Amino acid sequence: MATERWRSHSETLGLPVKSENDWLLKTVLENLNDGIIVTDLDNQILHVNSRIAKLVGFSPADMVGQSAQKFLSMIEGWLYFCNTPDQVTANRCEWKEGQLRRKDGRQFWAEVNSTLLYDSSGKTIGNLITVTDITERKWLEEYLRLLESVVVNANEIVMITQFEAEEDPLDLRIVYVNEAFLKVTGHRAAEVIGKTPLILMGPETDWDEVNRVRSAMMQFESVKAELLLHCKDRSSFWADSNTVPIRNEHGQVTHFVSVMREVTERKEAENQLRRNAFHDSLTGLPNRLMFMERLAQVVARRDADPAYLFAVLFLDLDRFKVINDSLGHIVGDQLLIEIARRLESCVKKTDLVARLGGDEFTILLDNIQGVESAHHVAERIHQELGRSFLLNGHEVFTTVSIGIALSTTAFDHTEDLLRGADIAMYRAKALGKACHEVFDTEMHGHVMALMQLENDLRRAIEREEFQVYYQPIVSLTTGRVTGFEALIRWQHPDRGLISPAQFIPLAEETGLIIPMGRWVLREACRQLGRWQTQYPHHQPLSVSVNLSSRQFSQAGVIEMINEILEESGLPPACLKLEITETAIMENTASAMDTLSKLKAMGVKLSVDDFGTGYSSLGYLYRFPMDVLKIDRSFISRVDIDGEKLELVRTIITLAWNLGMEVIAEGVETTKQLAQLKMLKCEYGQGYLFSKPMSPQDAEQFLAQENPLEHLAQLFPGDHR
Repeated sequence: MATERWRSHSETLGLPVKSENDWLLKTVLENLNDGIIVTDLDNQILHVNSRIAKLVGFSPADMVGQSAQKFLSMIEGWLYFCNTPDQVTANRCEWKEGQLRRKDGRQFWAEVNSTLLYDSSGKTIGNLITVTDITERKWLEEYLRLLESVVVNANEIVMITQFEAEEDPLDLRIVYVNEAFLKVTGHRAAEVIGKTPLILMGPETDWDEVNRVRSAMMQFESVKAELLLHCKDRSSFWADSNTVPIRNEHGQVTHFVSVMREVTERKEAENQLRRNAFHDSLTGLPNRLMFMERLAQVVARRDADPAYLFAVLFLDLDRFKVINDSLGHIVGDQLLIEIARRLESCVKKTDLVARLGGDEFTILLDNIQGVESAHHVAERIHQELGRSFLLNGHEVFTTVSIGIALSTTAFDHTEDLLRGADIAMYRAKALGKACHEVFDTEMHGHVMALMQLENDLRRAIEREEFQVYYQPIVSLTTGRVTGFEALIRWQHPDRGLISPAQFIPLAEETGLIIPMGRWVLREACRQLGRWQTQYPHHQPLSVSVNLSSRQFSQAGVIEMINEILEESGLPPACLKLEITETAIMENTASAMDTLSKLKAMGVKLSVDDFGTGYSSLGYLYRFPMDVLKIDRSFISRVDIDGEKLELVRTIITLAWNLGMEVIAEGVETTKQLAQLKMLKCEYGQGYLFSKPMSPQDAEQFLAQENPLEHLAQLFPGDHR
């Protein structure tokens, strides 16, 4: 019976069986863990066992009679080797490692051994080839190599975790930590092996970031993170973490290797840089950037939840400049610091107090009940700031004007909310200061109109909807036209001519005054150059152009003016730049440098609206100015107000002593003109001579033989 079994089995394998010993040998080969291939000297397969058939995915019948090369060709540069008669040496044995390809195309690592077979006479008759699957060993070697490569770097913290329970893919336990881990965390190995990685978490843990890491691990993905981890003593450190899954030979994830590098010092430096970027250096309060970022967040929350309410408070100190100028900047800075602390004491921890700059502060009241909550905070601020401040031996008092904008205001943008609070603050100042106002529907209409005006203004610059009008400047001695002041006008396509009083302040606020002023300067220089050629009998004509505070402080203003003069061909001496006292006094050091450079170019410099700014008579002699223009508010009453008359006399005398020319603005009556002539004022400008004219009207004015004929009795002789 047994003989029949081995004979049947032998026949299935395709080999002759002559004895029961042969059957026993084949049974042993069939049950080996290694794959067996027997070939002849031509590499034709004579016999295979079931193991090799399973490894390569073919049946034994498919393999027998085929070339061994077909099944054992190594990939990635490996070639199957065999022993051929010309290579035969006694007891020759060869082995190699490589990746073999299964019938379905998948690959596996194998160790292949080839040994010569001899018959009883010692003649070589074939090869015995054994194939061992070493995929698991290779995976383990790679795993250990990876582990060794990360562990040897003492600066990197290494933690290896494995699954505790198959049913919970995130039930991980620590199975290995390196010395760097122990050194940084203060744990002993026995205290962490077998524990969950959550022992590194603490009260300051960012669980959103931790859950992001866990989510990636659940998908068996590599994940990088920046985590605040905690030591045994509950101190914390920042770490850059890179966690990668480790898979076995079947592609299953069995472990995770986390390699971490401590970056506490770098993180603290980044936090300090962020703090510097988002906080005011003087008071330590959040700055405008951080305030607007937080405001954007609460606006988004309001849009998602209409029941959520907040309020924006805009605060401006009353009379801060007086304190700053009289007691000095050091005391002024101390006052701002003390005010910041008092403001913080007036609000909840969830609210935000910020300093926008100068003496302007903003407050974001979070999650309020209604407008009464904002009123209550404003009253508390008035009360706190109403108490005196003791600063550097000085007792200082100040008040504050507050504007309030509620989240229920129909604004979609953060800038509009802040502007609404700002407008309400200016309403509070107009009502007498030291009070607060809530932004209302009337103000809202004003803001919406202002927004529309700003949009129109931007388009007007693009479309060049502006015109330059020219008002003559007249010698009060001879009656001759000596030049013009260039005045911008806006011809709106729908609203017609818009007064500069309506759009110039907005242009200043938005910075649009810079491209607008550049256009006016270029156009005025070009036009005057043309008139000087066209009307030589009026020479030398000059043109006065206003240089706004924003333009005056702009980088590259000298280069811009020089470029325009070169383009137009106008001599620098024919250009008079009118600059207000305020623009000069805002930064005296840089102003002196800019004025000196303009003076060196040959451009004439004029102090505009003198007497309405800082009243800085003591500073006037320091600056290289050529002309002083007396503001129209003084001229309008010079013929009926004795005090005004004496004040104008003083200004004219001062200008003479400083070697400056004087121009009186706003001359409207012959009595005013007579008084100015009596005071020996040199030049005048106003409706008495002419209203501002379009370029075409100005050309007709210049073309007249006697453009001031209606004043002939006051200017005897030739006054063309």
